[in-house]
This record gives sequence, structure tokens and C-alpha cells, in this order.
Amino acid sequence: MYERRNLRREREPGFLDFIFESKAALLVIGANFYVYWYIHFTALSPEALTNLILYPANLLNGNLYCVFTSGFVHLELSHLLVNMLGIFVFARVVEDHLGMVKTLYIYFGALFISLFFAMIVNMYVLEKNIAIIGASGALMGLIAAAMLLDPFKITFEMIFPIPVMVKGWLFIYLDLQSIFTEQNDGISHFAHLFGYLSIALLVYFLSHEDKKKMQVGLIINIISFIIFILARSWIMVRMGSEV
Repeated sequence: MYERRNLRREREPGFLDFIFESKAALLVIGANFYVYWYIHFTALSPEALTNLILYPANLLNGNLYCVFTSGFVHLELSHLLVNMLGIFVFARVVEDHLGMVKTLYIYFGALFISLFFAMIVNMYVLEKNIAIIGASGALMGLIAAAMLLDPFKITFEMIFPIPVMVKGWLFIYLDLQSIFTEQNDGISHFAHLFGYLSIALLVYFLSHEDKKKMQVGLIINIISFIIFILARSWIMVRMGSEV
């Protein structure tokens, strides 16, 4: 005699499940789009907008909240869309491992650290009186965290399936190249750089288990990068010997 069981077929995740999976990404993206709408489609005065932006004068006058608000200011739609795509991709990776609250902690921590220290470099090292806006520094903090938490995670926003770790290397290389060649492309590469480095400070306020995950991820990144450099050098030598 066979027992009959009514097996309930599980529903496969659909497109909406994919979109709404990361609560942290949705909150951040929603806030950024709201600020963009508020700036461009309401009667916001130029003076009020200036107070939201991280200018040296704002810091010197004690307007510290601009370090936070400036990370939500995007004057161009293309700038906003690129940053939000990155947040949608990398916040999901981080949230899969740390959850929503810790993902938001990394985002806002990286936002503050990247903007504040980039402005300090501009003011006292480069002696430039320029503003810094946008969520790029916070995004780079998420990228750094994703590289450590899930280095081999494959994402497809660049069309080709590339591991998160390799994308992080590429972004860091491009930012360092721009800094050393002093490219005047309107991008705050120092904000990007401090966004990557922010994770070195933020990790100390995470749990022991989270720290261990990131330490293992760091080792994987270092070993993989060394293998990549050695393989690249070997290929270049082989190509040179065949010419």
C-alpha cells in the first residue's frame, strides 16, 4: 500500500522577487531618487541647495550635515542612474551575507568616511576649492564589502559574467590610475578611494563572525590577485618571446 501525499510545489522566484529582494538597496535607491526629484522639480532655492552640498566653506562654517546630505545629491540623471545600478547590484551581495541593517551601516559609514576625508584631501593637500556630491563613495564601500564577503559571486550588470572580486580590482585600478595621472574628469577619485578603504574601519564594529568572513575574503583576494599578476607576466613573456 502506497501512501499518497499532496506535495505542494514551491513557487519559483519571479522578476518582482528579484527586484525587491534587497530591502537596503530599495531604501537607498528610493531616498536618492526622492532627493533628485526634490532638487529638480520643486522650488528649492540655490542657497538651500548649496547648504546640502559638501563645499569647503560649509565645513568651515560648521555645516557638518552636508557631509551626509551631499551623498544624496545628483545633478545629472546619468550620474544618478549609474550609481543606483551599482547600489542595486552590490548591496544585494552584501545583504545576502550581513542582512539589511548591517548593509545600511556599511553604506552610510562609507558615505561619511569617503566624503569627509576626500574633502580634507582637497582642502589641505590639493588646495582645491571644489564640491563633492553623489553616492559613489558609499557605493565603493559596498563594492569593497562585497569583494570580501563573496569574492567569486558572479553578477551581470556589465553584460559579461564577471566575479565581484575582479570588478573591484578593475574599479580600484582605474581610480588609482586617475589619481596618479591627475586626470581632470570631474570625478572625485579620492572619494572612491576612501570608500574602498572605509571598510577597514567599519569592519571593527561588526561581529566576530562577520570579521572572519571578511578576513577569509581578503586572503582570497590577495592570493587570486598574485596568481593573476604572475599569469599575466608569464603570458607577456611568452608573447614577447614569440615575436
